[in-house]
Amino acid sequence: MQGNWFYLEMDHKMREKEKAELVARRQTLDRLKARRPSVRARLARRLFALAVATEREETWRVVWERLESKGRL
Repeated sequence: MQGNWFYLEMDHKMREKEKAELVARRQTLDRLKARRPSVRARLARRLFALAVATEREETWRVVWERLESKGRL
């Protein structure tokens, strides 16, 4: 009976440790995701960079206006 209690207690401690590690990992991922801009914002920035690189004034003005209207800048 004593041996079974010991193993149950050890199993409980191991599960608590695993749960704490999982929670810490999820919190870290959540913090990383919060810092990163959305896919839409990243795509808009790339589109703007492409428009500027091609030096098409009307294209980059349209992109710039869209970014300003969405409040992404």
